[in-house]
Amino acid sequence: MEITPWRPWRQRSPWPLRELVAWPEEVMRNWFGGWAGNLWETGPRLDLYQTDKEVVVTAELPGLVSKDDVEITATENSLSIRGEVRRTQEAAEQDYHRSERFYGTFARTISLPAEVDPERATASYRNGILEIRIPKAAQQRQRRIPIDLH
Repeated sequence: MEITPWRPWRQRSPWPLRELVAWPEEVMRNWFGGWAGNLWETGPRLDLYQTDKEVVVTAELPGLVSKDDVEITATENSLSIRGEVRRTQEAAEQDYHRSERFYGTFARTISLPAEVDPERATASYRNGILEIRIPKAAQQRQRRIPIDLH
């Protein structure tokens, strides 16, 4: 058997506080499987990425009927999504045997990885996916600087 030296700082996260906050959710998911996922979720599942010019957030929001069902607010460093997914009147009157879809109000606030310009943010909704694009603040944009070799 090969012995591997222990190096506690080798896999240290650049965001230790984020991992501390996520730890209870990970424990619940490991102990209770997918059933526990709904206990901790407070809003839609989302993806967050950035390009050189903007921060992009896509969120799963199936079942929205109107743009008035969602409110999006942004600051220079955070984004909040709040809303409500309602049952249709026809569905509300049925005798259910199983109901697994989410209905009701939701809220989610996330920190953004770069300072943004919330005044120029745009949002679109298509096929159950909400996409929010927020341009980075001018001082946050990066530009590659070419090196002139002589």
